[in-house]
Amino acid sequence: MPLYNEGPRIAASVEQTLGVLRMLGPFELILVNDGSSDNSGGEIAALAARFPGELVPVTMEHAGKGEALRRGAQEARGEFVVFIDADLDLPPEQILFFIAIQRVKKADAVIGSKMHPDSTVDYPLRRRIYSLGYFWLVKFLFGLPVRDTQTGLKLVRRDLLLRALEKTKSQGFTLDLELLVRLVQLGAVMVEAPVVVRHSMKFGGIGLKTVWAIFRDTWRTWRHIRRG
Repeated sequence: MPLYNEGPRIAASVEQTLGVLRMLGPFELILVNDGSSDNSGGEIAALAARFPGELVPVTMEHAGKGEALRRGAQEARGEFVVFIDADLDLPPEQILFFIAIQRVKKADAVIGSKMHPDSTVDYPLRRRIYSLGYFWLVKFLFGLPVRDTQTGLKLVRRDLLLRALEKTKSQGFTLDLELLVRLVQLGAVMVEAPVVVRHSMKFGGIGLKTVWAIFRDTWRTWRHIRRG
C-alpha cells in the first residue's frame, strides 16, 4: 500500500484493509510512506505499534508512486503480492475476488481494469476520454493483453514480480505499464478483472500538462523496452 500525505485517512484505510486480509490466513500489510510531508509518518508508527506482526512500515524519500510500489514489492515475503492504493478508491474487499479469480484461472497475475465491461466506475467525461486515448496508445505501442495498466489494484505472483522488477527502470506513473510488459515477456499468465471504483475528486484533476508528461514518459518507456 503506497501512500503520500494520507495522514488523516490512513488509520481508517488500514483498519478496513486488515479486516479483509484477516479472512485470508497468513498475510502482511506493507505500508510504504513515499516521503510524506504531513503526519503520515506518525500515524504509521502508531499503527505499527497497534498491529505488530501484521503491519510492515517502510519509509523512503519522496520518489513517486512507482518507486513506492517497487520498494513495497521488494519487502514482501508471501507467495502473492497485492497492490492497492491507500485512499481505498478501490475497496479492499475486492482482494478476495481477485484471489478467487487467480485460483480459478491459475493465473500469475490478476490486473484490475476500469475498462472491463463489468466494472463499476463513475468519473467525468474528460477523464474517460483521456483513459480511452491512453488505452489506444498503450495498445499500439505495447500490445498488452489487458486494457488498463494503471488501476491501483493488482495481484501478482511474487517470484515473477521480483524478476520483472529487476528489468524495470521506470519510477513514476509508467512503472505499472513497464512492469506488465516485463511480466508478459517472462511468460506470465495474466487475466483482467472488473473493479468497483468509488468516486473521487482527484478524477477531475488531470490537466494538459499532466497528460503531456504521461505521454512523454510512456514514449520513453517504449524506447527503453525496445533497447532490451
